[in-house]
Amino acid sequence: MKKIYYYSIAVFLIIAILMVGLLVFVSSDGISSKNIALINIDGIITLESSDSGLFSSIQPGVNDYVEWLDDAENNDNIKAVIIKINSPGGGAVASEKLSRKIKEVSEKKPVVAYIENMGASAAYQSASSTNYIVAERQAVVGSIGVRMELIHYYGLMEKLGINTTSITGGKYKDIGTPTRSMTEEEYAMLESMVNESYYEFVSWVAENRNMTINETLEVADGKIYSGTQAQKVGLVDMTGTEDDAVDVAVKLGNITNPDIYEYGKTSSASLFGMTFNDCLYSFGYGLGMGLSENLNTEESFKSYQVYY
Repeated sequence: MKKIYYYSIAVFLIIAILMVGLLVFVSSDGISSKNIALINIDGIITLESSDSGLFSSIQPGVNDYVEWLDDAENNDNIKAVIIKINSPGGGAVASEKLSRKIKEVSEKKPVVAYIENMGASAAYQSASSTNYIVAERQAVVGSIGVRMELIHYYGLMEKLGINTTSITGGKYKDIGTPTRSMTEEEYAMLESMVNESYYEFVSWVAENRNMTINETLEVADGKIYSGTQAQKVGLVDMTGTEDDAVDVAVKLGNITNPDIYEYGKTSSASLFGMTFNDCLYSFGYGLGMGLSENLNTEESFKSYQVYY
């Protein structure tokens, strides 16, 4: 037993020494010498980062984006920020939190949005919060609107002869339950929430794009536009490439020798696309989720999530 104990300690020490040596070997991020920050917004916009595995990298969430924006905002060497967008949208709360932070940064230093493939819905709200929007000519832009989805399977339950009994304390506690049809009053309540979010979205775009409410409503019916079409209706400032977005950032930031720092870029010291910290996090998170997974199916259907 003593031999096993000593062997275990030795292995642990070797791993610790290797990891410390690797951290020393890997150079610093080099942001101190950069003057333009680049932040990629990819995929669905959510508050928290997504899980990672051995063969996939962590998908950043809004809390990560806000942290990076904070860093760029408070770094005197960074003279401009580019938000590179490839996203179909996301949750309303996550979208508003990200948009508020982008707006805050844009009031202190130039922020340029570059819509590469898609900047729709919540992602467009983020773009509208910047000082200038560049979009590829064939990018998908717009989809200004709000939706709430509730799944109902009470019809299927009836066919299968399955009945449920819901005992609630509070008249509206089971609003949106998938096991019964929704009343007109309940529908009106949820619809009012969606309309409220829609008005907030439209007002935000109108204010930040220097458009009237009526002008914004004309393009805020959920319709999508190409980059070229979006420019014609005032949703983007110009069509162009990433290099064009960099040129705009250089001009707005009065930068002579542009040098870009990309936030969230995976370090070269990685295993299957993850840093060692990510590996440790992934294993720990996976174990924790395995022990605490929520199996309440009905509550998962009743999320009342509002999407941009």
